[in-house]
Amino acid sequence: MEERRTSPERRENARQSPRRRTETPAPRSVLEEIPWRAVVPVIALVLLSAGAWSYSQNASIDDVPTEPINYAVQLRTPLLSARRVPETLQQPLADEALAPEIAKLLSGSGPNACLIVEEGDRVINITNPRTSLVPASNQKLILTSAVLSQYGPDHTFTTTVTASAPTIDGVMDGTLYLIGGGDPFLATDAWRAQYGDDQEGRATTRFEDLADAVAASGITRITGAVQGDESFFDNVRFGPWAERLIASNQSGPLSALSVNEGFISWPEEFAGSFRARTPATDPALNAAEVFTELLADRNITVDGGAQAAPAPTGLITVASIQSPPLIDIVTHINSYSNNHGAEMLVKYLGRTERSIGTTEAGVAVIRSILEVQRFDLGGVRIDDGSGLAETDRATCTLLADILERAGPDSPLVRTLSIGGERGSLLERHEGTPADGNVFAKTGTLNGVTALSGVAESAKDPETDLIFSYIVNGESIGLNETVKALQEPFVEALVAYPNAPLLTELGPLQP
Repeated sequence: MEERRTSPERRENARQSPRRRTETPAPRSVLEEIPWRAVVPVIALVLLSAGAWSYSQNASIDDVPTEPINYAVQLRTPLLSARRVPETLQQPLADEALAPEIAKLLSGSGPNACLIVEEGDRVINITNPRTSLVPASNQKLILTSAVLSQYGPDHTFTTTVTASAPTIDGVMDGTLYLIGGGDPFLATDAWRAQYGDDQEGRATTRFEDLADAVAASGITRITGAVQGDESFFDNVRFGPWAERLIASNQSGPLSALSVNEGFISWPEEFAGSFRARTPATDPALNAAEVFTELLADRNITVDGGAQAAPAPTGLITVASIQSPPLIDIVTHINSYSNNHGAEMLVKYLGRTERSIGTTEAGVAVIRSILEVQRFDLGGVRIDDGSGLAETDRATCTLLADILERAGPDSPLVRTLSIGGERGSLLERHEGTPADGNVFAKTGTLNGVTALSGVAESAKDPETDLIFSYIVNGESIGLNETVKALQEPFVEALVAYPNAPLLTELGPLQP
């Protein structure tokens, strides 16, 4: 920085500098006093305007025939007519036509019910929207919304096979480790076959493909055991559920290494049903035993049988298999209300986001995701992901907001069961306008019935209605009368707008 000079210094420098002489300027003429730079443009503009006027007076313009404007034409629709905004005519008529079915639904639901019906940003009906109710399987909407937003639709789950020693001349002199990564639907062909032709929307990771990969690696003999490792999750087998739900096989035992949803047998006479299934006491050991059998089918000898324990580090990777993408897994969970798959995702969230593969850690992650996304969580309690926990609480506000933010054409909505076509709505609405036009998550417990989703208008492809409905009451989930009210309600949503189309209500042509 330059030093500032003191006043004495400045004064001394001023004394040493030569003085300038002041000279008196010579007198200027009148023409020199005129500001020519300002005047010349003005003069030029005046001359140009005068020339243009003179030319216009002398120019000859040919007569051009013109068509007279007919001011007598009258508009058939006045400018201030409601037809200029046809929505104002259609919406009251459409809402009035829907009102009786809404009234029937609510009148048969009792006091502990909530309902929201929305068209875009417009609320058609809102009844007890923030009442805190047990959601049953509508809880899966909360879980799967969080999981899809966290990982994206293409995320996969990996099951790995490693070895304690290299393979020499087909012999692996050691233990083969089967390491679970939380795949919810690792399954055999026999498990899948019980569902017959009802395969639409069911996602499985074929266990046989992993055995094929081990065979392709060149192994023909394992001198040790096949050891199942489920340490990616804890070993708590069930969520915070009533004993009657566990005993009725509403979910198989939970494990990071689970095959066939944790069941070891399923009677053919009850194929596809929870009834009479036998759950594995040790799911990881069961998976190792099934895998040993699959290897034997491929002429691979296992000298040491099957066992279960955490794998050591420093192993050699032999093979691995990826699950179907997450969107397919979520479709399986939401369409078929699969409790086992939902709870596996909860533990996966806990493990990957908080390094603890527990239900408690997973539900904390779900709530955290919803808080970050600024959902209204008033009256909401999340104790599991499937909705089997009767301590869960949700509101119609939350469920409708999840669907509205996702959007009618979103991946989340497309994972839901489809009226007359897939999942828990397969046998509902068949042959009606709602067939293929309603996407919804069902929910049932003894004291709960719930239904939330999107109804696509069968009349106007641009119209979609979002709805959420929950009812709680003693044995309400077993009440066929209450359930029967849902079908005409949904079919009325699909018929919306049950009124003249906008094109019919718009301005009349002259």
